[in-house]
Amino acid sequence: MAAYQAPKTLPTIYQRIRAGLWRMVRSTARHLTPRQRPLAVFTMVYNEHTLLPLWAAYFVHQVGAGNVYVLDHGSDSLPPLPGCTIVPIPRLDVDEIQRTWQVQRFQRALLQRYKFVLFTDCDEFVVARPSRYPTLRAYAQQTPYQSIRCVGVDVVQHAPDLPPVAWHKPILVQRPYGAIRPWSCKTLLSSVPLSWQPGFHSCDQPSVLDTDLWMFHLKYADQTHLLKRLALTRALNWSARAISLGHGNSHRAQDQAMLNFLEQMQATRSDTNLESLDIENTVQHGEDTDLHRIPEAFLHAF
Repeated sequence: MAAYQAPKTLPTIYQRIRAGLWRMVRSTARHLTPRQRPLAVFTMVYNEHTLLPLWAAYFVHQVGAGNVYVLDHGSDSLPPLPGCTIVPIPRLDVDEIQRTWQVQRFQRALLQRYKFVLFTDCDEFVVARPSRYPTLRAYAQQTPYQSIRCVGVDVVQHAPDLPPVAWHKPILVQRPYGAIRPWSCKTLLSSVPLSWQPGFHSCDQPSVLDTDLWMFHLKYADQTHLLKRLALTRALNWSARAISLGHGNSHRAQDQAMLNFLEQMQATRSDTNLESLDIENTVQHGEDTDLHRIPEAFLHAF
C-alpha cells in the first residue's frame, strides 16, 4: 500500500490551527497562579452533553474548582460546567494525529503551573483507591512515580435487557461488571511531558502500572447511549489521513458490529472479582480479561 500523502493545502491549514491553539494555550497558562499546584485535569470534547457534565462534576470534586479544563473542539453548545475553564479550539476535519498534538501541547502548558497533569476522554473516570486516597489530588501529592499507567476497565452493559443507565445515580452500581483491557491501561497521569501515539493508548515515555489507580471507561456501559454517540461520530468529517491510517475506526463502526461486541462480552460474564486476577501479569502479556465484577470499593466513586 502506498504511503498516505496529504493534500498540499493541509500543512498550511494545520500550521495556522497550531499557531492559534498555541496562542490560546499560552494565554491559559499565563492566567494560572505562579505557585505550582498539585494536579490539573483536562479533556477534549465535541457536542457531548450526557457524560461531560458528570465528568466535570467528578473531577472538580477530585481536584478543586479552577483546576479542570475542557478543550472544546467546536461544539454547537456546551452544558453548564461549573468549576471548569473552557478553552475553545477551531474545528476542522477530525484528525487523530492533530488531536494528539493539541493534547500534548496543552499538557505541556499546564505542567508549567502544575506538578501533575491528567488527561482523559470525557467517558473515562480515573479513581484512586478510595481506601487509601480520599481524592486524586491526594494521590498526586503522595505517589512516588513520575508517569502512571492506570488499570483500564471497560465498563460493559452486562445483559441485553437492562434499563438505561440513570446518569444522575451512581453509575457503577448500575453497571458493576467490567473487563480489564491493556488497550485501556493508558498512561494518563504524569509530571513530565508525554508524547502519545494517536488514541492515547501508549506513549514514548516509561511509566509504572499502579494498581491503586483505576480508569473506568464508560463507552460500553449503556447500549442506548453507545449507539446514539456512534451515530454522531460516524457522521463526523474525518480527515483523509485518519481514514487512510485507520485512526478512529471504532468510532465509525456500524451498529450491528457494536452490538455483536456487546453480546460477545456479555457471554464471558463471571461473578469473580477483577481484583482477584493477576492484573500486572494480564497487562504485561497484553491479555483482555473476561467480564468480571468491579471491586465493591469503587462502586460509589461516581
